[in-house]
Amino acid sequence: MKKLSTVFLCGIALLTGAAEKPLVRVGLMTDTHVTPRISSCSSLKKALQIFKANNVDLIVNSGDVADTHKAQAYKNYYDTVRSVYPANKPKELFSFAWHDVINVGNWNNGWQKAWPLFKKGLGIEHEPYSKTVAGGYIFLTSPQNTDWKRYEKMIADACRETPDKPVFLIDHVPAANTTFNTGTWGNARTRRILNKYPQVVQISGHSHGSFRNELQIWQGEFTVVNVGCTSQYWGGSLVGNAPERIRTDEAMLMEIYKNKIIIRRFDLAKQIEYKKDSPWSFPLPFDPETAPYTQKKRNNVPAPQFAENSKVIALPDKVPFNSMRLTFPEAKNGGEPYIYSIKMLRKNKSGKWESFSTREIYAGFMKDPQKRKTVSTGLSSGFFDSGRSYQVEITPYNFFGKAGKPLKGAFTVPQKVETELIFESKNPMKDCPFMTGLEGGRKIAVKNGFYQHPGGNARLEFPEEVWKAPAKARFRFTVDMQMKQFGKSSWTVVLRNPKPLDNANARIATPQGDSGVQRYVIEFAKRRDFYKYYLLIREAGIGEIRFDYVKIERLK
Repeated sequence: MKKLSTVFLCGIALLTGAAEKPLVRVGLMTDTHVTPRISSCSSLKKALQIFKANNVDLIVNSGDVADTHKAQAYKNYYDTVRSVYPANKPKELFSFAWHDVINVGNWNNGWQKAWPLFKKGLGIEHEPYSKTVAGGYIFLTSPQNTDWKRYEKMIADACRETPDKPVFLIDHVPAANTTFNTGTWGNARTRRILNKYPQVVQISGHSHGSFRNELQIWQGEFTVVNVGCTSQYWGGSLVGNAPERIRTDEAMLMEIYKNKIIIRRFDLAKQIEYKKDSPWSFPLPFDPETAPYTQKKRNNVPAPQFAENSKVIALPDKVPFNSMRLTFPEAKNGGEPYIYSIKMLRKNKSGKWESFSTREIYAGFMKDPQKRKTVSTGLSSGFFDSGRSYQVEITPYNFFGKAGKPLKGAFTVPQKVETELIFESKNPMKDCPFMTGLEGGRKIAVKNGFYQHPGGNARLEFPEEVWKAPAKARFRFTVDMQMKQFGKSSWTVVLRNPKPLDNANARIATPQGDSGVQRYVIEFAKRRDFYKYYLLIREAGIGEIRFDYVKIERLK
């Protein structure tokens, strides 16, 4: 295993040499997802070495310690901790989460069986619900399958005990509609409870975010710090697009002072502190009027803008073509770009340009600065018809939703690569059953031309014979649909094989509210000979869906 350099450790240790010393230092990590392979503990070890160099008082793991519950995985974790701390190990605090139950039982009965094994394997000194005091500050732990009455009482008691200090709550699942992707992956009941307790600082994981995303810290009625992911992949959530999965080996160091909290972010793979000169920092006691990470304050961050005379270059990858490649410069003026929203437009029967699909891509914030000069992305030929003219509007957004001026381009589509048409329906609401659940279930009712999605999982099924092909056969799936969703939730779309559960693509997010008719195109290679896919729509609440068109092609 690669060792951290002496220079790196000395540089980290210099953080402790500031004139003002913190009252408490806490090492933060989450979603370590260790396995029976000792190599899976590589990022864990690097995080621990950072914590040791900075003399932390506590080490927090916000859950999903192992990828699945395996005794050898926990032994590897335990041994790694003791290799870094052969003596004088700081107290460790854990949130008990679902991945540490997998293999022991189901959601309802697995927790009680898994906890004692989890506790013994890691040498944990506390119970699932616990209270620890360090430097006069209270740290609470809660399991993912929480008892809500006990949860709130524990928080209320701690807030009454130290009314003028923050209370640190170690949860696995973040409160809903706070940090990145918590409209889908957050917990609404947690949010309702914590709204009552402004001094709470929730330390969470679960959503596999990256601290390069400024949405990983949030302040509103209270504060949330989502630690992201110490040893897993970050894919994010993009409208109309299955995002690329990027390795995120990250950890944080929280420094608690009497009048402020500082959060330092460490890239474990590169062995550097990220944005060392501008760590996250917020004053104490909490006051929504002075808190820097509220949406109100972030509304003042300028939108990113393209430089004057910027152009979109649209070229087919080859003729006949499989995709249209768009190339354009990064929007470097103004604020830092987070997402580029690419709106595709075509002329309707009246000759007016109308949007028919939106596809988001991430800007270069996850890349090295020297690689952020230009952006290049491909649009599948499944979006287009041969010989037809199209326009694109590319709008840059900052992390907080403020849009810059769009960059526009136009192109005419050449002859497309020939494909084998397997299935086509211009009336999929008649030809393809739409059912509740992952299997079985009931047909979903239609009202005023829209399916009344009841929330949870729902699937659009196709004739089984359309998927008859050997493993590695490549398919293109196209669907035109309109969705009406309520609040800030967003459904995700994925093609899934039911047994074993296996997705053909990463989750594709859908627009909030009324999307209008949108086209989604999924290209993939079949993994096993017997796989048969349905279109799964999940992860948001109730709403309405209309399917207008479905096509399945075999790519040559």
